[in-house]
Amino acid sequence: MGMLHITCKKATLLIIKKEEKKLSWLERWQLRGHLTICSLCRKFEIQSAFISRIAKEYLQSVHLLGEEKKEKIQERFEADRAGS
Repeated sequence: MGMLHITCKKATLLIIKKEEKKLSWLERWQLRGHLTICSLCRKFEIQSAFISRIAKEYLQSVHLLGEEKKEKIQERFEADRAGS
């Protein structure tokens, strides 16, 4: 395998890494080249970005909630869990 050709496993690792920090120029080129030929990894990239965005929005909304609302949510969660 050449320096620019990577496996799907490496591509998924780079996609996840890209969400946390900046990739090196070589990693960016490797990922870009792989994504041009692999539709499954492109789908994974889209899904991963969606999950990250939703998780960040959720964490921001929880951070903005008052303590009283947080306690109510926790009580409701525990009641639902106990009822299951």
